Amino acid sequence: MLIEITSPVFKEKGKERPPIRFKEGLNVVLGKEDGENSIGKSSAMLAIDFAFGGNSYLVSDGVKHIGNHTIFFTFEFDGTPYYFARSTESPTDIHVCSEGYVLTGVVWTKQQFADWLKEKYHIDFAGLSFRETMSSFFRIYGKENTDERKPLKGLPGEGMQKSIEILVRLFDRYKDIEAFNGNLEEQKKRLSIFREARKYRFVPDLVGGKTKYDENLAQIHSLQVQLDNLTDEQVEGHNEADIEKSRLKSQLQGSKLRLETDLQAKRRRVSLLDISLAYGLYPTEADLSALQEFFPDVNIRKLYEVEKYHQKLATILDEQFKSERQSVELEIAALLEQIQSVQTEINQLGFVGNLSKEFLDMHSEIKGHIDALKAQNEAYLTLTELQDAKKKADEMLKHAIESILDEIERAINDRMKEYNDSLFTDVRKAPRLTFNEYNSYRFETPDDTGTGSNYKGMVIYDLAILNLTALPAIAHDSLILKNIGDGAVDGIMKIYVQSTKQVFIAFDKQAAYKPDTQRILTGNTVLKLSDGNCELYGESWNKEVTDNEDEL
Repeated sequence: MLIEITSPVFKEKGKERPPIRFKEGLNVVLGKEDGENSIGKSSAMLAIDFAFGGNSYLVSDGVKHIGNHTIFFTFEFDGTPYYFARSTESPTDIHVCSEGYVLTGVVWTKQQFADWLKEKYHIDFAGLSFRETMSSFFRIYGKENTDERKPLKGLPGEGMQKSIEILVRLFDRYKDIEAFNGNLEEQKKRLSIFREARKYRFVPDLVGGKTKYDENLAQIHSLQVQLDNLTDEQVEGHNEADIEKSRLKSQLQGSKLRLETDLQAKRRRVSLLDISLAYGLYPTEADLSALQEFFPDVNIRKLYEVEKYHQKLATILDEQFKSERQSVELEIAALLEQIQSVQTEINQLGFVGNLSKEFLDMHSEIKGHIDALKAQNEAYLTLTELQDAKKKADEMLKHAIESILDEIERAINDRMKEYNDSLFTDVRKAPRLTFNEYNSYRFETPDDTGTGSNYKGMVIYDLAILNLTALPAIAHDSLILKNIGDGAVDGIMKIYVQSTKQVFIAFDKQAAYKPDTQRILTGNTVLKLSDGNCELYGESWNKEVTDNEDEL
């Protein structure tokens, strides 16, 4: 738990305040009897939230007027203290300290610190964010989570579904719906992969819905009749298997012919290479002598120089011819192997009769059209099945969540009724939380929509969650409590003080309440603030006092 915060900027009458020490149960930041604002109650509460990893303190009056500074704080778990420092200048860095807040050089990220707190508080539940959870129940002016009509809302802009998800995780019930959620994600993934395959034509493109699917079925039937008639009219004594064999044999024979044509071309190339290697493409000495006989004035010396160049060139060309001949020979060997393979397939088909090419082409065209339509319809059926599977998985997840929410709803409402009954001598209607679906809720006190009743309901709701879950602490600013009737506050104080978990509250005008309430407040005060240089920072930036305005 948090046992201490301190900072050089926390002052009283010009001197640095001693560390603010906290304990189990209720911890009170107490203001003046007259309820004067701008003395730092909310800033002190935000500093506590800052120690828990919150960020709202960064826009508080203390930072605004004093500038950046460091908050030092200590948590204690199982009797061991852990010291930290966090600066408003670099709030994402949490510095690990030794006793006396001496920096060790070890720096954690804010996320590492939050995860550490989650582990130490034993709330390392599936999907649970420590900061989202704590922020929902640290209701301090400036955090925008004090809407008494929507107490589940913890962050600005947070929708109802997100609020409900946080609550489910806090009750550690998210693990009960993980299998359903995993199934839904798997179905979404399968549907996405199928659509991607369509996009790149790895599977046939879809037809236009059920109507086109039915049209395809009719066209398939018509084409099948046409195919049957074609077979009956032109082919006697042959079944569909024979026709397929004949078509395949025709295709193989065509392939063999193409391979043999390619083979002949390769063999001609080898013959030309052999001629080049045997006779060469350059003049010999005999050729030059014969040339001089017919042309006596020819410059034989020059011709011999040219011949020597040609001989060097011939040596290079011979190597190239040999290399190319070897390559072509390998290609010929591969072609012979392919021709033999095709011939083997042709032989295996055996004799299938004399079927004309015209018949085979027409038969192939009709059958290909039928196969394409069937493939389209199969794609449509596959898409429909995938969509149905996703829809079913989504419904199963929603039903699982709704079942869990029913249990959570009953537990919260029972505990809120228990607390509400303890506040009054007469029977009063308790606030109620109602989950309409998996993604919406209502929070109200039946037949009582007054402001005081709504704020009382929010406080009772927080106390119920504190005692029903592993939530380690709650915080209520004075603006919440001063909107509740005096009698209800007296009762709430008795619930606060019974808590073994930490409760942080800011409070003023204590003299207006019953002696028991005053004793509870005085006995649990950890920080007392007033004017006259006894504000949190030892000074005030706003001396104006208004009953309807709260300080930051």
